[in-house]
Amino acid sequence: MEDSIPVPTKPALSNTTTGFVVLNPVAGKGQPERIKEILQSSLGKERYDLYETTGEESLPDVVQTAVKEHDYAWIAAIGGDGTVSQVVNGLVGSDIPLVILPGGTGNVLAQDLDIPQDIETACELLLHEGRVQHIDAIQINNNYFVHQIGIGLESMMLDNTSSEQKNRWGMAAYLWTAVKEAFGWQPHAFTFTIDGETHHLHASEVAIANAGKIGAFGLKWDDEIRPDDGRIDIVLLQARSLADYAQIIWALVTGKQRKSRRFKIFSAWKEIRVETKQPLPVHGDGEIFENILPFTAVVIPKALKVILP
Repeated sequence: MEDSIPVPTKPALSNTTTGFVVLNPVAGKGQPERIKEILQSSLGKERYDLYETTGEESLPDVVQTAVKEHDYAWIAAIGGDGTVSQVVNGLVGSDIPLVILPGGTGNVLAQDLDIPQDIETACELLLHEGRVQHIDAIQINNNYFVHQIGIGLESMMLDNTSSEQKNRWGMAAYLWTAVKEAFGWQPHAFTFTIDGETHHLHASEVAIANAGKIGAFGLKWDDEIRPDDGRIDIVLLQARSLADYAQIIWALVTGKQRKSRRFKIFSAWKEIRVETKQPLPVHGDGEIFENILPFTAVVIPKALKVILP
Protein backbone atom coordinates (compact mmCIF):
# COMPACT_ATOMS: atom_id res chain seq x y z
CA MET A 1 0.00 0.00 0.00
CA GLU A 2 1.08 3.58 -0.61
CA ASP A 3 1.59 6.45 1.81
CA SER A 4 2.59 4.30 4.76
CA ILE A 5 4.93 5.65 7.39
CA PRO A 6 8.40 4.18 6.72
CA VAL A 7 8.95 0.89 8.54
CA PRO A 8 11.03 1.68 11.65
CA THR A 9 13.99 -0.34 12.89
CA LYS A 10 11.91 -1.23 15.94
CA PRO A 11 8.21 -2.19 16.18
CA ALA A 12 5.59 0.55 15.85
CA LEU A 13 4.47 -0.19 19.42
CA SER A 14 7.15 -0.80 22.01
CA ASN A 15 6.86 -3.46 24.71
CA THR A 16 6.21 -0.76 27.31
CA THR A 17 3.13 0.86 25.74
CA THR A 18 -0.34 0.35 27.19
CA GLY A 19 -3.48 -0.06 25.12
CA PHE A 20 -7.24 -0.31 25.39
CA VAL A 21 -8.80 -3.52 24.06
CA VAL A 22 -12.45 -3.69 23.01
CA LEU A 23 -13.69 -7.29 22.87
CA ASN A 24 -17.04 -8.32 21.42
CA PRO A 25 -17.62 -11.62 23.29
CA VAL A 26 -20.38 -12.84 20.97
CA ALA A 27 -18.68 -12.11 17.64
CA GLY A 28 -17.74 -15.01 15.40
CA LYS A 29 -17.79 -18.29 17.26
CA GLY A 30 -17.96 -16.51 20.61
CA GLN A 31 -14.86 -17.73 22.46
CA PRO A 32 -14.06 -14.82 24.79
CA GLU A 33 -12.19 -16.89 27.39
CA ARG A 34 -9.83 -18.30 24.78
CA ILE A 35 -9.26 -14.81 23.37
CA LYS A 36 -8.47 -13.47 26.86
CA GLU A 37 -5.91 -16.23 27.34
CA ILE A 38 -4.28 -15.36 24.02
CA LEU A 39 -4.15 -11.67 24.97
CA GLN A 40 -2.53 -12.40 28.31
CA SER A 41 0.04 -14.78 26.87
CA SER A 42 0.84 -12.55 23.88
CA LEU A 43 0.84 -9.17 25.58
CA GLY A 44 0.88 -9.60 29.34
CA LYS A 45 -1.87 -8.27 31.65
CA GLU A 46 0.01 -5.06 32.38
CA ARG A 47 -0.02 -3.93 28.72
CA TYR A 48 -3.75 -3.36 28.24
CA ASP A 49 -7.11 -2.58 29.79
CA LEU A 50 -9.99 -4.76 28.59
CA TYR A 51 -13.56 -3.72 27.82
CA GLU A 52 -16.17 -6.34 26.89
CA THR A 53 -19.13 -5.07 24.90
CA THR A 54 -22.69 -5.75 26.06
CA GLY A 55 -24.60 -4.62 22.98
CA GLU A 56 -26.39 -2.01 25.07
CA GLU A 57 -23.70 0.68 25.12
CA SER A 58 -22.68 3.34 22.64
CA LEU A 59 -19.30 1.89 21.74
CA PRO A 60 -17.97 5.07 20.06
CA ASP A 61 -18.69 6.93 23.33
CA VAL A 62 -16.87 4.23 25.32
CA VAL A 63 -13.80 4.58 23.10
CA GLN A 64 -13.87 8.38 23.18
CA THR A 65 -14.06 8.36 26.98
CA ALA A 66 -11.16 5.91 27.22
CA VAL A 67 -9.04 8.08 24.92
CA LYS A 68 -9.81 11.25 26.89
CA GLU A 69 -9.27 9.80 30.36
CA HIS A 70 -6.15 7.68 29.73
CA ASP A 71 -2.87 8.03 27.89
CA TYR A 72 -3.31 4.92 25.73
CA ALA A 73 -0.78 4.35 22.96
CA TRP A 74 -3.12 2.14 20.90
CA ILE A 75 -6.71 0.89 20.74
CA ALA A 76 -7.54 -2.69 19.70
CA ALA A 77 -10.84 -3.98 18.33
CA ILE A 78 -11.60 -7.71 18.60
CA GLY A 79 -14.74 -8.71 16.73
CA GLY A 80 -16.19 -8.51 13.25
CA ASP A 81 -16.35 -5.59 10.85
CA GLY A 82 -19.24 -4.05 12.79
CA THR A 83 -17.20 -3.93 16.00
CA VAL A 84 -14.22 -2.45 14.16
CA SER A 85 -16.47 0.20 12.59
CA GLN A 86 -17.90 1.26 15.96
CA VAL A 87 -14.42 1.54 17.48
CA VAL A 88 -13.34 3.60 14.45
CA ASN A 89 -16.22 5.99 15.13
CA GLY A 90 -14.70 6.68 18.53
CA LEU A 91 -11.18 7.09 17.17
CA VAL A 92 -11.52 9.27 14.05
CA GLY A 93 -9.95 12.62 14.79
CA SER A 94 -7.47 11.26 17.32
CA ASP A 95 -3.83 10.38 16.65
CA ILE A 96 -4.05 6.98 18.33
CA PRO A 97 -3.54 3.97 16.03
CA LEU A 98 -6.05 1.13 15.76
CA VAL A 99 -5.11 -2.52 16.10
CA ILE A 100 -7.55 -4.89 14.35
CA LEU A 101 -7.61 -8.41 15.83
CA PRO A 102 -10.01 -10.57 13.77
CA GLY A 103 -12.75 -12.16 15.85
CA GLY A 104 -15.85 -12.09 13.64
CA THR A 105 -17.29 -14.25 10.88
CA GLY A 106 -16.06 -12.32 7.85
CA ASN A 107 -13.32 -9.96 9.10
CA VAL A 108 -13.32 -8.43 5.62
CA LEU A 109 -11.34 -5.28 6.41
CA ALA A 110 -8.68 -7.38 8.15
CA GLN A 111 -8.47 -9.55 5.03
CA ASP A 112 -8.05 -6.49 2.86
CA LEU A 113 -5.24 -5.18 5.09
CA ASP A 114 -3.46 -8.58 5.07
CA ILE A 115 -3.95 -9.03 8.80
CA PRO A 116 -3.74 -12.74 9.76
CA GLN A 117 -7.14 -14.30 10.50
CA ASP A 118 -5.67 -16.27 13.41
CA ILE A 119 -5.91 -13.93 16.39
CA GLU A 120 -2.78 -15.30 18.10
CA THR A 121 -0.67 -14.70 14.99
CA ALA A 122 -2.25 -11.28 14.54
CA CYS A 123 -1.28 -10.30 18.11
CA GLU A 124 2.33 -11.25 17.53
CA LEU A 125 2.66 -9.53 14.17
CA LEU A 126 0.75 -6.34 14.93
CA LEU A 127 1.99 -5.60 18.41
CA HIS A 128 5.57 -6.78 18.07
CA GLU A 129 6.41 -6.19 14.41
CA GLY A 130 3.71 -3.81 13.18
CA ARG A 131 3.98 -0.59 11.18
CA VAL A 132 1.71 2.46 11.11
CA GLN A 133 -0.50 3.09 8.06
CA HIS A 134 -3.10 5.75 7.29
CA ILE A 135 -6.40 4.61 5.78
CA ASP A 136 -9.38 6.56 4.45
CA ALA A 137 -12.96 6.55 5.71
CA ILE A 138 -16.46 7.17 4.38
CA GLN A 139 -18.60 9.64 6.32
CA ILE A 140 -22.41 9.64 6.24
CA ASN A 141 -23.93 12.19 8.62
CA ASN A 142 -22.07 11.58 11.89
CA ASN A 143 -21.07 7.99 11.10
CA TYR A 144 -17.74 6.77 9.71
CA PHE A 145 -17.16 3.56 7.76
CA VAL A 146 -13.87 1.99 6.74
CA HIS A 147 -14.95 -0.98 4.58
CA GLN A 148 -18.09 -0.30 2.53
CA ILE A 149 -21.69 0.84 2.29
CA GLY A 150 -23.94 -1.73 0.62
CA ILE A 151 -27.39 -1.12 -0.85
CA GLY A 152 -29.69 -3.89 -1.98
CA LEU A 153 -29.16 -7.64 -2.09
CA GLU A 154 -26.08 -7.79 0.15
CA SER A 155 -27.86 -5.86 2.89
CA MET A 156 -30.78 -8.30 2.76
CA MET A 157 -28.28 -11.15 3.01
CA LEU A 158 -26.68 -9.66 6.13
CA ASP A 159 -30.03 -8.85 7.74
CA ASN A 160 -31.54 -12.30 7.07
CA THR A 161 -28.59 -14.45 8.19
CA SER A 162 -28.97 -15.35 11.88
CA SER A 163 -26.15 -15.47 14.45
CA GLU A 164 -26.82 -19.20 14.84
CA GLN A 165 -26.33 -19.75 11.10
CA LYS A 166 -23.12 -17.69 11.07
CA ASN A 167 -21.69 -19.54 14.07
CA ARG A 168 -22.50 -22.92 12.53
CA TRP A 169 -21.65 -22.37 8.88
CA GLY A 170 -19.43 -19.26 8.78
CA MET A 171 -19.31 -17.51 5.38
CA ALA A 172 -21.32 -20.35 3.81
CA ALA A 173 -24.35 -19.10 5.75
CA TYR A 174 -24.14 -15.73 3.99
CA LEU A 175 -23.81 -17.39 0.59
CA TRP A 176 -26.86 -19.58 1.14
CA THR A 177 -28.94 -16.59 2.19
CA ALA A 178 -27.70 -14.64 -0.85
CA VAL A 179 -28.80 -17.44 -3.20
CA LYS A 180 -32.28 -17.49 -1.65
CA GLU A 181 -32.67 -13.70 -1.71
CA ALA A 182 -31.40 -13.36 -5.29
CA PHE A 183 -34.48 -15.06 -6.75
CA GLY A 184 -37.00 -12.38 -7.59
CA TRP A 185 -34.67 -9.47 -6.67
CA GLN A 186 -34.74 -7.01 -9.56
CA PRO A 187 -32.70 -3.86 -10.34
CA HIS A 188 -33.90 -0.57 -8.88
CA ALA A 189 -33.63 2.98 -10.18
CA PHE A 190 -30.91 5.17 -8.63
CA THR A 191 -29.70 8.71 -9.06
CA PHE A 192 -26.00 9.11 -8.26
CA THR A 193 -24.29 12.49 -8.07
CA ILE A 194 -20.57 11.72 -8.06
CA ASP A 195 -18.31 14.74 -7.47
CA GLY A 196 -21.00 16.93 -9.01
CA GLU A 197 -21.79 14.72 -12.04
CA THR A 198 -25.26 13.10 -12.10
CA HIS A 199 -25.99 9.57 -13.37
CA HIS A 200 -29.43 7.89 -13.62
CA LEU A 201 -28.87 4.12 -13.49
CA HIS A 202 -30.48 0.82 -12.51
CA ALA A 203 -28.71 -1.66 -10.22
CA SER A 204 -29.53 -4.79 -8.24
CA GLU A 205 -26.66 -4.10 -5.82
CA VAL A 206 -24.59 -1.01 -5.05
CA ALA A 207 -21.31 -1.10 -3.12
CA ILE A 208 -19.67 2.16 -2.07
CA ALA A 209 -16.29 0.69 -1.27
CA ASN A 210 -13.28 1.95 0.65
CA ALA A 211 -11.67 -1.51 0.50
CA GLY A 212 -11.73 -4.03 -2.34
CA LYS A 213 -12.32 -7.38 -0.64
CA ILE A 214 -15.85 -8.79 -0.66
CA GLY A 215 -15.14 -11.33 2.08
CA ALA A 216 -15.85 -14.62 0.28
CA PHE A 217 -13.18 -16.82 -1.31
CA GLY A 218 -10.72 -13.94 -1.58
CA LEU A 219 -12.88 -12.18 -4.20
CA LYS A 220 -12.63 -8.42 -4.76
CA TRP A 221 -15.01 -5.85 -6.15
CA ASP A 222 -12.06 -4.55 -8.13
CA ASP A 223 -8.26 -4.81 -7.90
CA GLU A 224 -7.89 -1.02 -8.02
CA ILE A 225 -9.87 -0.35 -4.83
CA ARG A 226 -7.64 0.30 -1.81
CA PRO A 227 -8.34 1.80 1.61
CA ASP A 228 -5.44 4.26 1.35
CA ASP A 229 -5.95 5.77 -2.13
CA GLY A 230 -7.85 8.92 -1.11
CA ARG A 231 -11.06 7.98 -2.91
CA ILE A 232 -14.14 5.78 -2.62
CA ASP A 233 -15.33 3.56 -5.46
CA ILE A 234 -18.91 2.87 -6.48
CA VAL A 235 -19.60 -0.61 -7.86
CA LEU A 236 -22.97 -1.29 -9.50
CA LEU A 237 -24.17 -4.82 -10.25
CA GLN A 238 -26.86 -5.11 -12.91
CA ALA A 239 -28.61 -8.48 -12.93
CA ARG A 240 -32.13 -9.76 -13.61
CA SER A 241 -31.68 -13.53 -13.84
CA LEU A 242 -29.67 -16.44 -12.50
CA ALA A 243 -27.62 -16.34 -15.71
CA ASP A 244 -26.78 -12.68 -15.02
CA TYR A 245 -25.57 -13.54 -11.51
CA ALA A 246 -23.47 -16.36 -12.98
CA GLN A 247 -21.81 -13.78 -15.26
CA ILE A 248 -21.13 -11.57 -12.23
CA ILE A 249 -19.52 -14.42 -10.30
CA TRP A 250 -17.39 -15.37 -13.33
CA ALA A 251 -16.22 -11.76 -13.73
CA LEU A 252 -15.27 -11.63 -10.04
CA VAL A 253 -13.39 -14.93 -10.22
CA THR A 254 -11.47 -13.96 -13.37
CA GLY A 255 -10.91 -10.34 -12.36
CA LYS A 256 -12.68 -9.01 -15.45
CA GLN A 257 -15.25 -6.80 -13.74
CA ARG A 258 -14.38 -3.74 -15.86
CA LYS A 259 -14.98 -5.74 -19.06
CA SER A 260 -18.33 -7.16 -17.92
CA ARG A 261 -21.58 -5.50 -18.94
CA ARG A 262 -22.98 -6.55 -15.55
CA PHE A 263 -20.64 -4.11 -13.77
CA LYS A 264 -20.35 -0.34 -13.70
CA ILE A 265 -17.55 1.17 -11.61
CA PHE A 266 -17.07 4.86 -10.73
CA SER A 267 -14.70 6.72 -8.42
CA ALA A 268 -15.42 9.66 -6.12
CA TRP A 269 -12.65 11.85 -4.72
CA LYS A 270 -14.96 14.12 -2.73
CA GLU A 271 -18.49 12.78 -2.27
CA ILE A 272 -21.37 10.80 -3.72
CA ARG A 273 -25.07 11.51 -3.33
CA VAL A 274 -27.36 8.46 -3.56
CA GLU A 275 -31.11 8.79 -4.18
CA THR A 276 -33.80 6.18 -4.91
CA LYS A 277 -37.52 6.22 -5.60
CA GLN A 278 -38.30 3.58 -2.96
CA PRO A 279 -36.84 2.39 0.37
CA LEU A 280 -34.02 -0.15 0.07
CA PRO A 281 -31.97 -2.05 2.68
CA VAL A 282 -28.62 -0.43 3.48
CA HIS A 283 -25.66 -1.63 5.53
CA GLY A 284 -22.49 0.12 6.64
CA ASP A 285 -19.55 -2.15 7.52
CA GLY A 286 -21.97 -5.01 8.11
CA GLU A 287 -24.44 -3.09 10.31
CA ILE A 288 -27.98 -2.57 8.97
CA PHE A 289 -29.32 1.01 8.86
CA GLU A 290 -32.99 1.90 8.62
CA ASN A 291 -34.38 4.83 6.60
CA ILE A 292 -30.96 6.27 5.74
CA LEU A 293 -31.69 6.92 2.05
CA PRO A 294 -31.17 9.36 0.44
CA PHE A 295 -27.67 10.07 1.75
CA THR A 296 -24.39 11.76 0.89
CA ALA A 297 -21.19 9.79 1.44
CA VAL A 298 -18.10 11.97 1.92
CA VAL A 299 -14.51 10.86 1.34
CA ILE A 300 -12.30 11.40 4.42
CA PRO A 301 -8.69 10.79 3.31
CA LYS A 302 -6.17 9.56 5.90
CA ALA A 303 -8.90 9.48 8.52
CA LEU A 304 -7.31 6.90 10.77
CA LYS A 305 -4.02 5.30 11.73
CA VAL A 306 -3.92 1.50 11.82
CA ILE A 307 -1.20 -0.97 12.72
CA LEU A 308 -0.43 -3.41 9.89
CA PRO A 309 1.87 -6.44 9.72
